[in-house]
Amino acid sequence: MYSLEYKMMLQVLRQLGSSGEFHADIPPQVALREGGYVVLRLQSGNVISCFIFNKNGKKLYHGAEAQRLLPKLGILDWQVASTTSLKSASLSAPLVVSEVRPVLRDEDFIPQRRMVSPAQMQSWSTLERSVYSLADGTRTIEQIAKLLSRPKETIGQIIHNFEVSRVIEWHRR
Repeated sequence: MYSLEYKMMLQVLRQLGSSGEFHADIPPQVALREGGYVVLRLQSGNVISCFIFNKNGKKLYHGAEAQRLLPKLGILDWQVASTTSLKSASLSAPLVVSEVRPVLRDEDFIPQRRMVSPAQMQSWSTLERSVYSLADGTRTIEQIAKLLSRPKETIGQIIHNFEVSRVIEWHRR
């Protein structure tokens, strides 16, 4: 466990070239009245995703918004949830931590696919290809799930894997 402010924690992880998932509990305070927790994912010292959840697990902030709020939260107790090498952080073996379930985004955020090579798509299942195709920046996870007649949780897991692998990014509606 590391007790550090966000900026210092990030600096340490960058210097070490760390890859993995790091968590910190947020005590109740003015900036986040109820308290909650942070999930920070890095690959080779670079932040690939950052989320702030309330104590019930509802996503409050993600991406740049979360990173702007974190320095205001002061010293947090950071824990390593999992680490991975750069080689294992590919789509075929995404960084998925069993204690943290994929976050199903609220209606304000929609997945937007990024360009990938045809070679990368070859290893995907038919369902993964369909989700990628429908993640065009106009549909929510719920809408994609309905179009594919699949549970929202299944689509959320695929989107989560794509996010970790930097195949999709999130946009505000």
